[in-house]
Amino acid sequence: MIQSGLRVCHVFAGTEGGSWVFDQLVRLRDQGCEVTALLGGDSGTLVERCRDAGLRTVAFDFTVRPTLALALVPWRFLKLALWMRRERFDVVQSHVINSTIFARPAAWLADVPVRLTMVTGPFYMQAPATRMTESATCIIETGIIPSCELTAQLYREAGVPERLICETLYYGPAAALFDPATSTPLGLRATLGLPADTLLIGVVAMFYQRLPATGARIPPATRGRLVKGHEDLIAAMPLILEQFPQARMLFIGKGWGPQAPQCEAEIAELIAAAGMADHILPIGFVADVAGAYLDLDVSVQASLNENLGGTVESLLMARPTVATRVGGMVDAVVDGKTGVVVNPSDPPSLAHGIAALLMDSEWARALGQAGRARMLADFTIDVTAPRLMQIYTRQRAAATGAWRLSRLVLRTIWGPLRFGHVMAWVVLTSYVVPYGRAYASVLLNILARLPRKAAAVIVPSRHRPGRVR
Repeated sequence: MIQSGLRVCHVFAGTEGGSWVFDQLVRLRDQGCEVTALLGGDSGTLVERCRDAGLRTVAFDFTVRPTLALALVPWRFLKLALWMRRERFDVVQSHVINSTIFARPAAWLADVPVRLTMVTGPFYMQAPATRMTESATCIIETGIIPSCELTAQLYREAGVPERLICETLYYGPAAALFDPATSTPLGLRATLGLPADTLLIGVVAMFYQRLPATGARIPPATRGRLVKGHEDLIAAMPLILEQFPQARMLFIGKGWGPQAPQCEAEIAELIAAAGMADHILPIGFVADVAGAYLDLDVSVQASLNENLGGTVESLLMARPTVATRVGGMVDAVVDGKTGVVVNPSDPPSLAHGIAALLMDSEWARALGQAGRARMLADFTIDVTAPRLMQIYTRQRAAATGAWRLSRLVLRTIWGPLRFGHVMAWVVLTSYVVPYGRAYASVLLNILARLPRKAAAVIVPSRHRPGRVR
């Protein structure tokens, strides 16, 4: 084992998913780092995976509730900073914005020498509120690691100094997990009772809750939509059937989070409303995703906003792949070279791209092979982990000091003065405005149901819903 001696903490405000956090920590440990996973709780699949692999886990409460407890958030920053300082971490790296909100100020207060955010995608730099917050506060990091070229571009356009923007590192799996030479097809046609000549179009993606129709924290192109593009896929299927009536589309995945049953029900309703129940088949979670890919004639990622989606796994399995022109998917799927790129929110374009691959299987196969070669060169954890280690060692060697008590004291005093307006903006856009609207809506609905005289006591009639004056 390489003895780097670096003490590394990765921060992830969750306990489920986050496989990339686990993959990076395991590889960093294998390169000699002493690693810790700071997670959003002490139970969950990610927690168990880390513990089973012998990785140290620590739980922290990352929740921010729209109550008076908001006033205690700065104290929680300081509490986390004191813990980081006691631990003497050389590196603190956060993933996803809910983690960064706490890890960034805490690591800065603690004077951790290497402070990094690995940005999981362009979503938050394309939303007005979070773009402002991110561009204003990322200057206290020692580096921003984009995980696609668009994210790097968005940081540059926001005026973030070039010295802070590190090389792009991709969130990809281990190449050995997605190898067509060692994987076996699942036999989905037989399992689903489909004829052997059925053309299978597969979409490997979670079912996420529909995004709000308004809000400064949501990119405009995704407001009120299903971010993985399931609506567009459903709308594209009738167009595909005109040319390939024997085709079937498989939705491989399940709902995410507490709203999972509602997400799955909405997808089923959309399929039924389009009359596609016999042609689009949600088959749920599949443990052997690599085997499922081998059954597909075409793999599709139709997201409206995305980092890499499932493009890396699809191309590692040498599948003919269609992806929308968003986020980092165009880094992986190079149009006409490793797959076909189509317009987002455009069912005819999506149908045309899928049909092009179904129509020319030889060309489709060549694209898949080229895609696998591209993924092996730059996109797997086997490539990312050593490059990440290089960033750590380079920045740690350049750091002039660490864990200085004077910095903790000065920054605790100066920080609120320097970034108080940013905190106020976050509270206003993330909690006061959206929750204020929700509370107002509930109150107005209650008033609308009260007897007229009772409502008049609470609020003048000119303000009551359902009355025109």
